[in-house]
Amino acid sequence: MMQIPAYRTAIAEPSASTGAGLRKRFEEAFEADLSLTATGRTAAWIQGFDVLPPGVAEHEWPLEYAPGLPVEDTAVVDGLPVTHRARTLVDLAAGLPRLEAVAAADQFLRGGIDARSLAAALEKVHGNRLRRANAALLAADPRAESPMESWTRCLIRDAGLPAPTPQLRVRTADGRSAFLDLGWDAWKVGIEHDGMDAHTGTEAELHDRHRHHALHGLGWEVMTLNAADVMEHPRKWLTELRELLLSRGWDPDLSDLHDIGARIEALTQAMHR
Repeated sequence: MMQIPAYRTAIAEPSASTGAGLRKRFEEAFEADLSLTATGRTAAWIQGFDVLPPGVAEHEWPLEYAPGLPVEDTAVVDGLPVTHRARTLVDLAAGLPRLEAVAAADQFLRGGIDARSLAAALEKVHGNRLRRANAALLAADPRAESPMESWTRCLIRDAGLPAPTPQLRVRTADGRSAFLDLGWDAWKVGIEHDGMDAHTGTEAELHDRHRHHALHGLGWEVMTLNAADVMEHPRKWLTELRELLLSRGWDPDLSDLHDIGARIEALTQAMHR
């Protein structure tokens, strides 16, 4: 039976300290109780990783911490005790909804992680948490440059479509390099994300148009997705992507193609539960 993981994005509970950031609120909590250690998203934030749910500001997210954690599971960042980087990554990979877990893992791997510490942290989790952590880590890729790229790549793979290459480099006719957020060199298909920080502003939009025109001249087809496409309407663009890849020469077995259709429907339903 096909297993579809939990995709639902976490929702923030109202913060008890309106307007204060996570670091400030945890500093106040720690000063009141020196046994506390920041965990989960709070620990990640203090370590410099933004793994909050899409559209959620830090002052809206509740603190995550625990008292009396083992010293070997902790580190000190800017004078504050947090779970060390590997432990934080495993906690997020095991506990967050699927897409957020993969996006968090992408960030941590991109920032650098000690393999031995990661293996030691994984040894302390078991059962379903271990399965979820391993699944997120196996799906992670440090080449992703934004959470939306991570989400898109994860949905593509969970739908059973061929794995795209993050930040795919393409040589243009003038010898310069163009980078696609995601792409398939074999079929000259790419995906770009509209509305991301790197693609906003009139000058950037003009640059993107010229770049897409140059890629089209080299035989590339580029799909453009926005946040609503990825987070709210995956069925439409995943189906269009399947058809585009087929039209460009991708040749899966009929049984695989049927499974992909079923997966697209299943993960779409899972995202809207």
